[in-house]
Amino acid sequence: MHRRAVVVGALSVATAGCVDRLHDVAASTPRDLRVRSRYVDGNPLVDGQSVHDRPEELLTHAASFSSGADARAAVRPDAAATRAFVDETAFVDDGGGAVLVVAQRLAAPAVELRLGSISRTGDRSLRVAVEEAGVRGDPDVADDELVAKTLLLRLTDDRGPPARVVVSVDGDRAGVTI
Repeated sequence: MHRRAVVVGALSVATAGCVDRLHDVAASTPRDLRVRSRYVDGNPLVDGQSVHDRPEELLTHAASFSSGADARAAVRPDAAATRAFVDETAFVDDGGGAVLVVAQRLAAPAVELRLGSISRTGDRSLRVAVEEAGVRGDPDVADDELVAKTLLLRLTDDRGPPARVVVSVDGDRAGVTI
């Protein structure tokens, strides 16, 4: 019994904040929606698909994929972590139940993206709030020093695949039709 208390205590200290964060995201996610996310530092998408291919004033971008072939075609060959995430996804068009949403943001190099919350905005529409983590306050970075930050989201909805997803990062929004 004492050993179990020590293990639980050690795990609580080692995961301080992480467990609460997981519970917060789980509590804000509709019960019939399953979500997996992975942060990727940089731009794993090929030319023509990424935030770099948008007008300069658009700092937030979203892309969606419902088939494995389309997702693999949009991912750069050297983006191993993203390719692994894509390979683990059972896409709707391939007989599975998931869609992949790629949320990108041009931000300061020290910024990381993490999933904030997901809510329904209609029968087949979702709003995904993405948070910038890693820096406090607004970093003093020139526009030419901004780099791509990417959050991969695997969404499986018991109601069927969403028709529209709006990604919101720091007040900027990007919508994508699936």
